[in-house]
Amino acid sequence: MHSQFTGEEILYATNGHLKSGTISDTKGKLTWNIDELKAGDWFLAIPSTFRDPHDCLNLAFEKGASGVIVNRRNRYSSAIDGGTIITVSDTRTALLDLVRHWRFKVKPKVVAVSGSFGRQVTMLLLNQLLKETFKTHVASMGNLGWFGCIEEVLSMPEDTEVLIFEAGAIERGDITRIGGALVPDFAVLTQIRHPLPSQERDSFAAALYCELLETLAEQPQGRLAAAIYDLTIPVRNRVDELLDGCNLMAARYSKSESSLASQVTDAALAELSDAMKKMVGQSVTRAELWCAIEAASALGVSDSKLMSQLNLQPVAALQ
Repeated sequence: MHSQFTGEEILYATNGHLKSGTISDTKGKLTWNIDELKAGDWFLAIPSTFRDPHDCLNLAFEKGASGVIVNRRNRYSSAIDGGTIITVSDTRTALLDLVRHWRFKVKPKVVAVSGSFGRQVTMLLLNQLLKETFKTHVASMGNLGWFGCIEEVLSMPEDTEVLIFEAGAIERGDITRIGGALVPDFAVLTQIRHPLPSQERDSFAAALYCELLETLAEQPQGRLAAAIYDLTIPVRNRVDELLDGCNLMAARYSKSESSLASQVTDAALAELSDAMKKMVGQSVTRAELWCAIEAASALGVSDSKLMSQLNLQPVAALQ
């Protein structure tokens, strides 16, 4: 099932204004690709560098759109008379507002996964560990562009209990944009390092991905809010800075005295990695395994169940 919105929900979520037409109780999907629009959908006009869909609003109505959501202007020369037009200050912001509305309508536990390496493998592992206990939905990024994982978030069914979404970034602010909309309950930071390491580049990478911690929902005192693979000094320093003085607790790799992941044998890890390569073409390192296990444990999955689901045997059992 895909997210659907009534006109009233769109007006409420985006603080929009009804410019023309009427609003009914009929729900419709949201689309910003005119080629994919079907009768009953809401068309969100998001301009790109070389194309502005505000120039072809008539096409959206001809294809049967319930209405269009547009940037605020005095007139729309391409719209048909009497068509339902909702105006907003910015359609990109409106899209994030609607994503946020859907997140709080469904009310899942939200887990964000970020980092420069191992995000998708960590998400797949975590989903595998959670799906027998919860109704999960995974929202991967289609690309590193502006839309990121938004489309997959909007495909989240209403009965979802845990949403796992990927938060990638190109520049500062990318992660807080999607994180601010989805307000994660739990954050997972995988390996963070620059492909061409230097103190300056690694510090930038740490600042880029650790932004996620600033979007976390407020947590009750004593509840774990993040699993952080803080192997490098720039990441440790940035995490120290962001967590200082707040009530957010985190499981940190550098400070872990014991971990279920550390008990997994190298042979078992290699077997798991081979299976993942066949499935998605990516290997698994102990870093991704640590992140997934720590996150699943924080979300309430027992150690015994975790080991059983991964079909892994701890070192202690071999002695």
